[in-house]
Amino acid sequence: MKKITVTIILFACFALTSYSQTQDTTKHDKQKPKATYQVGSSKVTVWENKRQGKTGEFIAKNFKVEKVYKKGDEWKTTNSFNEKELLELKAAIDKAIAEESVKTKATEEPK
Repeated sequence: MKKITVTIILFACFALTSYSQTQDTTKHDKQKPKATYQVGSSKVTVWENKRQGKTGEFIAKNFKVEKVYKKGDEWKTTNSFNEKELLELKAAIDKAIAEESVKTKATEEPK
C-alpha cells in the first residue's frame, strides 16, 4: 500500500512538474503568483493567465511544484523530494486543489 501511495504521489508530481516546465517562464518573471501553498519545505505556486477561447476569455491556472531550502545564506529550489517531503508535497497539492477549486466554483456561479 505504501508503494502505491508513493507511486501515485510521484506520478502527480512529475505530471505537474512536466506541465509547468512547458510554460513560458519569462511571463512569470513579470507577474506575481496568484497563490502559494506550502507545507514544510514543499511548495505549490498557482499562476493565472487570461486566455482567449472559442466561447470568450477564460482564466487558465498553472501549478508549479518545488522544494525550497536554504544553503548558507541563499534560498534555493529543487524538484527532487525524499519520502517525507513527498508527503508534505501531497499535503500542499491537496491544499492547492481544495482552495483553487473553491475559488473557481465561486467565480463561475451566477449572481
